[in-house]
Amino acid sequence: MLQKLFGKIKAGCSSCETCKDTLATDTEPDVKSLCFEKLHKNEKEQFLNLLRQTGRILSSEEMDVVDEFLSHEGHLSVAFIKQQLAQKGKETSEKAVEDILDLLCRYGLAQKVQLNGTGPWYEHLHLGEKHDHLMCTRCGKVVEFEDEDFKEQMKRSASLHGFQPLFQKTTIYGICSRCRKLQSGTIPLSALSQGEKALVVSFSGGTSLKKKLSDMGLVTDEPIEVLSKSGPVILGVKGSRIAIGKGIAQKILVTPIEADEENLEV
Repeated sequence: MLQKLFGKIKAGCSSCETCKDTLATDTEPDVKSLCFEKLHKNEKEQFLNLLRQTGRILSSEEMDVVDEFLSHEGHLSVAFIKQQLAQKGKETSEKAVEDILDLLCRYGLAQKVQLNGTGPWYEHLHLGEKHDHLMCTRCGKVVEFEDEDFKEQMKRSASLHGFQPLFQKTTIYGICSRCRKLQSGTIPLSALSQGEKALVVSFSGGTSLKKKLSDMGLVTDEPIEVLSKSGPVILGVKGSRIAIGKGIAQKILVTPIEADEENLEV
């Protein structure tokens, strides 16, 4: 999404006083830095105009939070903004930072998102730019993406149920390519993420543990699905749910099932 965004900005940079000299003389200019500097400056001017229209006055300390947010892209936390300000000798409370970030959300310059139960995270809400997220449930990596076919399918789905779609905010959870490479071979069941499926390979516990698990339906070559890890590990096995402790989950070795193999019954 960001590549597409500063592609649009770059197209308008040929006459931009900030960028045109660098673009003309540098074969590989830092377009991202130049373009976002211009974009964020424009967004700050719009924000100040909104403050005037609504009669809201911010202190210099509050404007420091605004400036810090506008100097970054990506998914930003309250703690991150507070830390960045502290490194510049500007101490403030997390509550004060959160209040200003929420104000930016109310004024349409930011949006608050939850990703895999973590957050809140704050990201820029650039005019005309809508995107969805891919999130790795292993390492937490987040990728923003735009897909017109995906959007059209969402519209069709809404229409089938009599809805007029206004906007969408979708997060697709999965395993990134790096984590998939790291999971080659067998891994402990405890390393699986919620929603993952796997085949049981072996147990590292004693005979009594193997019998206990076998009585619960957990045997080798059996497909399982991780339903929850918020307390005990809840597994889907043979059309039923079982609960095991996290310590036991470390003693069960499994092979993750790829998406194209998920015709196995769990």
